[in-house]
Amino acid sequence: MRRILIVAAISLMGVVVYAQDYHYNDDTTYEEVVISEAEYHDYNKDDIKTLSGGRYHSGGFGAVSFKSSEFRDKTLVMGGVRGGWIINRTLAIGFEGYGVIPTAEFDNLVPGRNAVLLGGYGGMFLEPIIFSNHLVHVTFPLTGGAGWLGFHDDWEENYYNDEEIIDEDVFWYVEPGVALELNVSKHFRLNCGVSKRFAEDLKLLGTGANEFDKLNYFLTLKFGKF
Repeated sequence: MRRILIVAAISLMGVVVYAQDYHYNDDTTYEEVVISEAEYHDYNKDDIKTLSGGRYHSGGFGAVSFKSSEFRDKTLVMGGVRGGWIINRTLAIGFEGYGVIPTAEFDNLVPGRNAVLLGGYGGMFLEPIIFSNHLVHVTFPLTGGAGWLGFHDDWEENYYNDEEIIDEDVFWYVEPGVALELNVSKHFRLNCGVSKRFAEDLKLLGTGANEFDKLNYFLTLKFGKF
């Protein structure tokens, strides 16, 4: 009986010692994990932050846009479309195109012939976006590309004569701008602002070389995943 009690006591002491050692090892392991996580976060603080790094988000949009400008002291109205890819809610890259709505008439451009302006232009755009998730935020569109403009016989006054192009030319352009954007809903944004167009190599009859270098006031309706 005495031997049984001695064996039991020795076994119990062994269990207690093992348990103490186990908890000590557990505490040591936990501290090591905490230290490792802290070192990991400190390391990440030194990482280079990139446009595509970390929490990457990709979106896109399609848009209908309208512009108002001037050409030879007449109001010029244009309509167009835009489409782009949005990277991390900070930069949009895409393409756009605008066409002239022929509402402006130019009298006696050539003796006895009145004309309307036709044409369009388009290209690639980059649009940095500041604070995209805020209700109202700012964008800075920058577009570059090419276009065509031409004076065409006014079809409202030439019922019986063959209509034809009076003069035409192609050009290159760059157009920077700034806009305020309103988040109307999750998939719809309203964008309005002003831009300045700089056209090169545009030569039209009776028109100054810088006549198309005008301010534009625009309104854009964007639909997509932002």
